[in-house]
Amino acid sequence: MASKSAIRDNFQALLGKKNYAKGVVVKSTDAGITVDVYTVMSYGVKISEVSKNIQERVKFNLENQLGIKAETVNVYVQNIKVVGEN
Repeated sequence: MASKSAIRDNFQALLGKKNYAKGVVVKSTDAGITVDVYTVMSYGVKISEVSKNIQERVKFNLENQLGIKAETVNVYVQNIKVVGEN
């Protein structure tokens, strides 16, 4: 039987709705911790600068607050939001 979240995601896909609830995925491997951050950015921002800033802040906060060193922090831009768009 499919999980409730999988069913919800499939219904949202059928209805054309975007599910941005899964914003951060943390994976632990032998090589270390990998963090995937999924974002929606506003139109007109410098994507490379914002992405770099997110990477640096995630690494900094993990190291300073939890003592965890992230091997990689990947930033995925899922959508560009235009101001005034729903």
